[in-house]
Amino acid sequence: MTDFAFTPLANDPHADVISAALGVDANNKLADNDIGKPVKLAGNDNYVVCAKGDEIAGFVTSTEASTVNDGFSFGSVQRNKRVQVQVDSAEAGTAVVGTLVAAGTSAALGTKDVWPQVEIIAAPVKHLWEVISIISGSGLAGDLVLIEKI
Repeated sequence: MTDFAFTPLANDPHADVISAALGVDANNKLADNDIGKPVKLAGNDNYVVCAKGDEIAGFVTSTEASTVNDGFSFGSVQRNKRVQVQVDSAEAGTAVVGTLVAAGTSAALGTKDVWPQVEIIAAPVKHLWEVISIISGSGLAGDLVLIEKI
């Protein structure tokens, strides 16, 4: 019998990836090392890296050398489908299948995260990302899980 597991590639139709201004302002640009980080919508037609506990609007998928809006970085954000993430090292609970997650602690701006970080959230209101598969371990801190926008 053939084994089956959900993967980030099992997307049909294609993911909702949009062009976007990125970062807090012209002095806090996102760069290639920030690809993969969870982001939220901000007030200047831009996306900023989520703080720990923020609901996730999407994940940075690319950055460009050009800037927009008087110096903001420019790139793309994936706003749905599946993303492979890591349970934040500070998470005390277990992220099992069906658990809803929010942003964990991202590395400093310009510093690469090996995996996007997430934590368990009790009652998200707007952006619902659910664990659909445990990739490594059992969903404890440091384990890899696959999440999907619901």
